[in-house]
Amino acid sequence: MPKHRRRPSRQTALERTLRALVQEGQFRAAVVASIDGLPLAMAGQNADQELMAGVAAWLKEFAERTHNSLDEIVVRDTQGNRLISRYFNVGNDPLLLAINVPPGQSHRQLTNKAIKEIQRIWEV
Repeated sequence: MPKHRRRPSRQTALERTLRALVQEGQFRAAVVASIDGLPLAMAGQNADQELMAGVAAWLKEFAERTHNSLDEIVVRDTQGNRLISRYFNVGNDPLLLAINVPPGQSHRQLTNKAIKEIQRIWEV
């Protein structure tokens, strides 16, 4: 009888994607969350990913009071560290990807790639 490989759970697959994003981008942390800020998967160290998700959700809610549609919000501290919040949909599910980025690191291409992978995982 052929052996069937078990497909990893959605959370496991999301965490694997986030670990790759953090490693490749040399980011401090990453989190995928519901639009309400409920973390679904996290990766990284030295950052409070639950706080990141909550702040990203609050920022979107606050910003949408003045703007109709946003896909990214960036918050920068005085040392150049950034909390980058990317907003996207998978079907009818609005999600967010928040990353903690050190000064001088680019992020857009890597987060685009991660969002595509998250959408693929979510739709399976």
